[in-house]
Amino acid sequence: MLINKINMKKLYTHDKKNFLVYHKQQSSKNKAPSVIFLHGLMSNMDGTKAIATENYCREKNYNFIRFDNFGHGQSSGKFTDYTMSDWLRGLNLIIEELADGPILLVGSSMGAWLAILAAKLHPKKIIGVVTLASALDFTEKIIWNSFTEQERQTIKKEGVYDVCGSNKDCDRAYPISYNLIIDGRKHLLLDKEIDVSCPLSLIHGMRDIDVPYNISMRMAEKLKSEQVTVKLIKDADHQLSRPEDLQVLYNSIDEVLGCHVILSEQTLNQNAYDSK
Repeated sequence: MLINKINMKKLYTHDKKNFLVYHKQQSSKNKAPSVIFLHGLMSNMDGTKAIATENYCREKNYNFIRFDNFGHGQSSGKFTDYTMSDWLRGLNLIIEELADGPILLVGSSMGAWLAILAAKLHPKKIIGVVTLASALDFTEKIIWNSFTEQERQTIKKEGVYDVCGSNKDCDRAYPISYNLIIDGRKHLLLDKEIDVSCPLSLIHGMRDIDVPYNISMRMAEKLKSEQVTVKLIKDADHQLSRPEDLQVLYNSIDEVLGCHVILSEQTLNQNAYDSK
Protein backbone atom coordinates (compact mmCIF):
# COMPACT_ATOMS: atom_id res chain seq x y z
CA MET A 1 0.00 0.00 0.00
CA LEU A 2 1.40 3.40 -1.01
CA ILE A 3 0.98 6.09 1.63
CA ASN A 4 1.39 9.77 0.83
CA LYS A 5 3.70 11.12 3.54
CA ILE A 6 3.99 14.58 1.94
CA ASN A 7 0.69 15.83 3.35
CA MET A 8 1.38 14.68 6.91
CA LYS A 9 1.44 17.50 9.42
CA LYS A 10 2.15 17.89 13.14
CA LEU A 11 -0.30 19.23 15.69
CA TYR A 12 1.46 20.23 18.91
CA THR A 13 -0.03 20.18 22.38
CA HIS A 14 -0.54 23.56 24.01
CA ASP A 15 2.69 23.19 26.00
CA LYS A 16 4.59 22.28 22.77
CA LYS A 17 6.09 19.19 24.44
CA ASN A 18 4.25 16.57 22.39
CA PHE A 19 2.69 16.33 18.95
CA LEU A 20 0.27 14.30 16.86
CA VAL A 21 0.99 13.53 13.22
CA TYR A 22 -2.13 13.79 11.07
CA HIS A 23 -3.49 14.06 7.56
CA LYS A 24 -6.52 16.22 6.79
CA GLN A 25 -8.57 16.05 3.62
CA GLN A 26 -10.67 19.16 3.01
CA SER A 27 -14.08 19.05 1.35
CA SER A 28 -15.08 21.57 -1.30
CA LYS A 29 -18.61 21.73 0.14
CA ASN A 30 -19.76 24.14 2.81
CA LYS A 31 -20.91 22.46 6.03
CA ALA A 32 -19.70 19.04 4.92
CA PRO A 33 -19.30 16.63 7.84
CA SER A 34 -15.85 15.83 9.19
CA VAL A 35 -15.14 12.09 9.41
CA ILE A 36 -12.35 11.27 11.88
CA PHE A 37 -10.78 7.80 11.86
CA LEU A 38 -9.46 6.44 15.18
CA HIS A 39 -6.98 3.57 14.93
CA GLY A 40 -6.64 0.67 17.36
CA LEU A 41 -4.13 -0.29 20.04
CA MET A 42 -0.53 -0.26 18.73
CA SER A 43 -1.85 0.47 15.24
CA ASN A 44 -1.62 3.68 13.23
CA MET A 45 -3.36 5.89 10.70
CA ASP A 46 -1.82 4.10 7.70
CA GLY A 47 -3.85 0.91 8.09
CA THR A 48 -6.14 -0.51 5.42
CA LYS A 49 -9.38 0.68 7.02
CA ALA A 50 -8.10 4.22 7.58
CA ILE A 51 -6.90 4.62 3.99
CA ALA A 52 -10.05 3.03 2.58
CA THR A 53 -12.22 5.37 4.65
CA GLU A 54 -10.20 8.34 3.41
CA ASN A 55 -10.71 7.28 -0.19
CA TYR A 56 -14.44 6.82 0.36
CA CYS A 57 -14.75 10.25 2.00
CA ARG A 58 -12.90 11.78 -0.94
CA GLU A 59 -15.47 10.27 -3.30
CA LYS A 60 -18.33 11.58 -1.15
CA ASN A 61 -16.65 14.99 -0.70
CA TYR A 62 -16.58 14.77 3.09
CA ASN A 63 -13.90 16.32 5.27
CA PHE A 64 -11.64 13.57 6.61
CA ILE A 65 -8.95 13.34 9.28
CA ARG A 66 -6.73 10.42 10.25
CA PHE A 67 -3.99 10.67 12.85
CA ASP A 68 -1.54 8.74 15.00
CA ASN A 69 -2.36 9.08 18.67
CA PHE A 70 0.41 9.63 21.23
CA GLY A 71 2.96 6.82 21.31
CA HIS A 72 1.68 5.38 18.02
CA GLY A 73 3.01 5.60 14.48
CA GLN A 74 4.86 8.85 13.79
CA SER A 75 3.46 10.82 16.74
CA SER A 76 5.62 11.70 19.73
CA GLY A 77 6.18 9.54 22.77
CA LYS A 78 6.68 5.93 23.82
CA PHE A 79 3.62 3.68 23.74
CA THR A 80 3.95 2.41 27.31
CA ASP A 81 4.06 5.96 28.70
CA TYR A 82 0.46 6.65 27.68
CA THR A 83 -3.00 5.71 28.91
CA MET A 84 -6.64 6.01 27.80
CA SER A 85 -6.80 9.46 29.39
CA ASP A 86 -3.83 10.58 27.28
CA TRP A 87 -5.28 9.13 24.07
CA LEU A 88 -8.61 10.79 24.82
CA ARG A 89 -6.75 14.10 25.21
CA GLY A 90 -5.14 13.44 21.84
CA LEU A 91 -8.53 12.93 20.21
CA ASN A 92 -9.91 16.03 21.93
CA LEU A 93 -7.00 18.05 20.51
CA ILE A 94 -7.88 16.88 17.00
CA ILE A 95 -11.57 17.67 17.51
CA GLU A 96 -10.95 21.13 18.94
CA GLU A 97 -8.18 22.26 16.61
CA LEU A 98 -8.82 20.56 13.27
CA ALA A 99 -12.42 19.44 12.82
CA ASP A 100 -14.82 21.66 10.91
CA GLY A 101 -18.58 21.42 11.30
CA PRO A 102 -20.42 18.29 12.45
CA ILE A 103 -18.24 15.28 13.26
CA LEU A 104 -18.68 11.57 12.58
CA LEU A 105 -16.22 9.35 14.45
CA VAL A 106 -15.12 6.01 12.99
CA GLY A 107 -13.35 4.02 15.71
CA SER A 108 -11.54 0.71 15.28
CA SER A 109 -11.04 -1.56 18.32
CA MET A 110 -9.52 0.72 21.01
CA GLY A 111 -10.49 3.64 18.79
CA ALA A 112 -14.13 2.65 19.28
CA TRP A 113 -13.77 3.08 23.05
CA LEU A 114 -12.24 6.51 22.49
CA ALA A 115 -15.03 7.41 20.08
CA ILE A 116 -17.72 6.66 22.66
CA LEU A 117 -15.86 8.59 25.37
CA ALA A 118 -15.52 11.57 23.04
CA ALA A 119 -19.18 11.41 22.03
CA LYS A 120 -20.06 11.74 25.73
CA LEU A 121 -17.82 14.80 26.04
CA HIS A 122 -18.93 16.53 22.83
CA PRO A 123 -22.65 15.79 22.34
CA LYS A 124 -23.21 18.92 20.24
CA LYS A 125 -20.22 18.39 17.94
CA ILE A 126 -20.36 14.65 17.34
CA ILE A 127 -23.39 13.71 15.28
CA GLY A 128 -22.68 10.01 14.89
CA VAL A 129 -20.34 7.11 15.60
CA VAL A 130 -19.37 4.01 13.63
CA THR A 131 -17.43 1.35 15.52
CA LEU A 132 -15.41 -1.56 14.16
CA ALA A 133 -14.65 -4.52 16.45
CA SER A 134 -15.30 -2.30 19.44
CA ALA A 135 -12.93 -2.93 22.36
CA LEU A 136 -14.79 -1.02 25.06
CA ASP A 137 -13.32 -1.59 28.51
CA PHE A 138 -10.61 -3.85 27.03
CA THR A 139 -8.08 -2.99 29.76
CA GLU A 140 -10.35 -4.60 32.35
CA LYS A 141 -12.70 -6.98 30.52
CA ILE A 142 -10.16 -8.49 28.11
CA ILE A 143 -6.71 -7.99 29.66
CA TRP A 144 -6.96 -7.76 33.45
CA ASN A 145 -9.74 -10.33 33.80
CA SER A 146 -7.72 -12.84 31.75
CA PHE A 147 -4.58 -12.49 33.86
CA THR A 148 -3.57 -15.16 36.32
CA GLU A 149 -2.73 -14.01 39.83
CA GLN A 150 0.95 -14.45 38.99
CA GLU A 151 0.62 -12.22 35.92
CA ARG A 152 -1.16 -9.58 37.99
CA GLN A 153 1.65 -9.57 40.51
CA THR A 154 4.25 -9.38 37.72
CA ILE A 155 2.70 -6.33 36.04
CA LYS A 156 2.33 -4.60 39.41
CA LYS A 157 5.99 -5.25 40.20
CA GLU A 158 7.54 -4.65 36.76
CA GLY A 159 5.18 -1.91 35.58
CA VAL A 160 4.85 -3.44 32.09
CA TYR A 161 3.81 -6.91 30.95
CA ASP A 162 3.87 -8.33 27.42
CA VAL A 163 0.42 -9.58 26.43
CA CYS A 164 0.16 -11.97 23.49
CA GLY A 165 -3.60 -11.85 23.11
CA SER A 166 -4.90 -14.47 20.68
CA ASN A 167 -1.44 -14.98 19.16
CA LYS A 168 -0.20 -18.16 20.82
CA ASP A 169 3.26 -17.85 19.28
CA CYS A 170 3.55 -14.34 20.73
CA ASP A 171 5.56 -13.01 17.80
CA ARG A 172 3.74 -9.72 18.31
CA ALA A 173 3.25 -8.90 21.96
CA TYR A 174 1.50 -5.85 23.37
CA PRO A 175 3.54 -4.22 26.15
CA ILE A 176 0.75 -3.31 28.54
CA SER A 177 1.58 -0.95 31.39
CA TYR A 178 0.03 -1.19 34.83
CA ASN A 179 -0.73 2.52 34.53
CA LEU A 180 -2.88 1.72 31.48
CA ILE A 181 -4.86 -0.82 33.50
CA ILE A 182 -5.37 1.55 36.44
CA ASP A 183 -6.26 4.52 34.25
CA GLY A 184 -8.65 2.42 32.18
CA ARG A 185 -10.83 1.97 35.26
CA LYS A 186 -11.67 5.68 35.13
CA HIS A 187 -13.31 5.19 31.75
CA LEU A 188 -15.20 1.89 32.01
CA LEU A 189 -18.59 2.05 30.28
CA LEU A 190 -20.25 -1.34 29.99
CA ASP A 191 -21.58 -1.68 33.53
CA LYS A 192 -23.89 1.35 33.35
CA GLU A 193 -25.95 3.36 30.88
CA ILE A 194 -23.74 4.99 28.26
CA ASP A 195 -24.87 8.60 27.92
CA VAL A 196 -24.54 8.93 24.15
CA SER A 197 -27.65 9.89 22.17
CA CYS A 198 -26.42 10.28 18.59
CA PRO A 199 -26.97 7.61 15.89
CA LEU A 200 -24.48 4.72 16.00
CA SER A 201 -23.58 1.72 13.87
CA LEU A 202 -21.68 -1.09 15.61
CA ILE A 203 -19.87 -3.49 13.26
CA HIS A 204 -18.26 -6.68 14.54
CA GLY A 205 -16.98 -9.94 13.11
CA MET A 206 -18.33 -13.11 14.69
CA ARG A 207 -14.95 -14.82 14.21
CA ASP A 208 -13.13 -12.13 16.15
CA ILE A 209 -10.93 -13.99 18.65
CA ASP A 210 -9.28 -10.80 19.95
CA VAL A 211 -12.40 -8.90 21.00
CA PRO A 212 -15.61 -10.95 21.43
CA TYR A 213 -18.55 -9.65 19.42
CA ASN A 214 -20.76 -9.75 22.52
CA ILE A 215 -19.04 -6.50 23.56
CA SER A 216 -20.81 -4.74 20.69
CA MET A 217 -24.07 -6.41 21.71
CA ARG A 218 -23.58 -5.20 25.29
CA MET A 219 -22.84 -1.70 23.96
CA ALA A 220 -26.13 -1.64 22.09
CA GLU A 221 -27.99 -2.49 25.29
CA LYS A 222 -26.20 0.16 27.36
CA LEU A 223 -26.24 3.08 24.91
CA LYS A 224 -28.84 5.75 25.67
CA SER A 225 -29.40 6.37 21.96
CA GLU A 226 -32.42 4.75 20.32
CA GLN A 227 -30.71 4.93 16.91
CA VAL A 228 -28.30 2.01 17.33
CA THR A 229 -27.68 -0.59 14.62
CA VAL A 230 -25.57 -3.70 15.24
CA LYS A 231 -24.04 -5.39 12.20
CA LEU A 232 -22.55 -8.84 12.79
CA ILE A 233 -20.49 -10.29 9.96
CA LYS A 234 -20.48 -14.05 10.50
CA ASP A 235 -17.25 -14.91 8.66
CA ALA A 236 -15.23 -11.82 9.62
CA ASP A 237 -12.37 -11.61 12.13
CA HIS A 238 -10.95 -8.68 14.09
CA GLN A 239 -9.37 -6.96 11.08
CA LEU A 240 -12.59 -6.18 9.18
CA SER A 241 -10.49 -5.06 6.22
CA ARG A 242 -11.73 -7.29 3.39
CA PRO A 243 -13.56 -5.53 0.52
CA GLU A 244 -16.90 -6.88 1.72
CA ASP A 245 -16.19 -5.67 5.27
CA LEU A 246 -15.23 -2.23 4.01
CA GLN A 247 -18.48 -2.00 2.06
CA VAL A 248 -20.37 -2.54 5.32
CA LEU A 249 -18.31 0.31 6.79
CA TYR A 250 -19.11 2.65 3.86
CA ASN A 251 -22.82 1.84 4.13
CA SER A 252 -22.75 2.52 7.85
CA ILE A 253 -21.11 5.93 7.40
CA ASP A 254 -23.85 7.01 5.01
CA GLU A 255 -26.61 5.49 7.14
CA VAL A 256 -25.47 7.26 10.32
CA LEU A 257 -25.11 10.58 8.52
CA GLY A 258 -28.52 10.10 6.91
CA CYS A 259 -30.08 9.27 10.28
CA HIS A 260 -28.65 12.49 11.71
CA VAL A 261 -30.22 14.51 8.87
CA ILE A 262 -33.62 12.92 9.47
CA LEU A 263 -33.47 13.52 13.22
CA SER A 264 -32.40 17.14 12.66
CA GLU A 265 -35.32 17.74 10.31
CA GLN A 266 -37.72 16.19 12.81
CA THR A 267 -36.38 18.49 15.54
CA LEU A 268 -36.75 21.56 13.33
CA ASN A 269 -40.32 20.61 12.42
CA GLN A 270 -41.19 19.96 16.06
CA ASN A 271 -39.72 23.31 17.13
CA ALA A 272 -41.66 25.08 14.41
CA TYR A 273 -44.85 23.33 15.52
CA ASP A 274 -44.24 24.18 19.19
CA SER A 275 -43.69 27.86 18.36
CA LYS A 276 -47.13 28.20 16.72
